[in-house]
Amino acid sequence: MGASERDAFANRVLEILSETAGTDQVRSNPDLPLYADGLLDSLATVMLMAAFAERLQIEVSPAEFDVEAWKTPRRLVEDLWRRAGAARPTP
Repeated sequence: MGASERDAFANRVLEILSETAGTDQVRSNPDLPLYADGLLDSLATVMLMAAFAERLQIEVSPAEFDVEAWKTPRRLVEDLWRRAGAARPTP
């Protein structure tokens, strides 16, 4: 996976996150504390999981959810990138 594909992926994740959190700060501050600042809560997390499944075909079950992995926009993108890579078949 190239850098441009990773950037495009990050942009799609941040678009969904921005819509759910109701702020574009998630795009400009990759270390914004999403839960500590009250931008995400349990309902928003479930909404994100549904949106990621629908729009990115990345399934994250509540049992697999790790709040530390989604603590900031940067960590969230990294977690989903890892999950997306794990779901891709190797050539």
